[in-house]
Amino acid sequence: MNAEPASLMRSVTVPASAPRTTALDTRVRVLQLGPSLSVRGGVTAVAQLICDYLTPYASIRHVPTMHEGSHLSRAFMFGKAVHTLSRILDSNEPTVVHIHFSSRGSTIRKMFLAQQVLNARQPLIMHAHGGSFDSFHRSLPPFLRRLVNRTMQQANLVIVLSSQWRDFYIRECELAPSQVVVLPNPVRVPGRIPERRRRNEVQFVHLAKLAKLKGSYDLIHAFRALPDELRARARLVLAGHGETEELRQMADGDPNIQVMAWIDTAERDRLLAESDVFALPSYVEGLPMALLEAMAAGLPSITSPVGGIPDCFTDGVEGLMVPPGDIGLLKDAMVRLITDEDLRASAGQRAYQRARNYDVHAYARRLSDYYQRIAPVGEMRSET
Repeated sequence: MNAEPASLMRSVTVPASAPRTTALDTRVRVLQLGPSLSVRGGVTAVAQLICDYLTPYASIRHVPTMHEGSHLSRAFMFGKAVHTLSRILDSNEPTVVHIHFSSRGSTIRKMFLAQQVLNARQPLIMHAHGGSFDSFHRSLPPFLRRLVNRTMQQANLVIVLSSQWRDFYIRECELAPSQVVVLPNPVRVPGRIPERRRRNEVQFVHLAKLAKLKGSYDLIHAFRALPDELRARARLVLAGHGETEELRQMADGDPNIQVMAWIDTAERDRLLAESDVFALPSYVEGLPMALLEAMAAGLPSITSPVGGIPDCFTDGVEGLMVPPGDIGLLKDAMVRLITDEDLRASAGQRAYQRARNYDVHAYARRLSDYYQRIAPVGEMRSET
């Protein structure tokens, strides 16, 4: 790991009038800003895991900055987040502010919040998500791009999801190399995985925001291009929010294709357990939580070498990689995994083992270490 940036060691000013401490809570106080925990998607999944698993190390408070609703209700929620942040910053309590951001409106909103934190001289972590942030960043007017860059450059730490994204933020956002750390998304890894041999049907499952950029349409094209005898032995299940009705129309009543709406965690786990292959032939990605969850469930995958995927997945080891948009190669990958049970089983086992590298318990310890390094602990607790 690179030497820690000087900004990691920046202390928080403590007023001379602060009461003397006699009993300390050694956990770091953390204010996490991101989507409501009811919002569907990978950013929410990460934020929820932080809330669930960081409690031994940090006192986490999650403040939602957006939810799924009308423009008016979204504006109200963001205004409430601004007010909550202002009140906490005014309290002078030593607090690490951990801001999750992705692309488009999320970036603009979060840079505004980040500037509040910087003005208050509190420790700041910017946590970058979103597979299309690079194209969004390049499309910004020059003055706005400079503003986004300057805000991130003042953060104590910028967390990115992969080595590819680290290179982007250093090169195009002009961040110091020592300021950017790679912290891949976490995943819960179960103690055991299902036995999937000797099943009569091979089920492919696709969990994502159903859209072109996730390869959802490509999957239906490739599946319907399978030879009849193989398609009769296979099934394709797509589940998620997004262009659900459009994909159902595209399936055109095919009994071996099922398009479902968004499913909850329990239904997701059930679907992964009863499936044989995970498929996510995306065009852009950060580091998809759905892929990590499928690997932790012991599923081989068909995916694409985009975003942070090459950091956690090797072609021919945990499954097969295909270039995004190549329907022919996607179909060929499906054929291989339908016809080769040994390949499915061995790749699934290797995927399960590799998922252990992303176990949420190790993630919690590493993130808590960053919290400890950039925030004073307990200096401003009142006497009890």
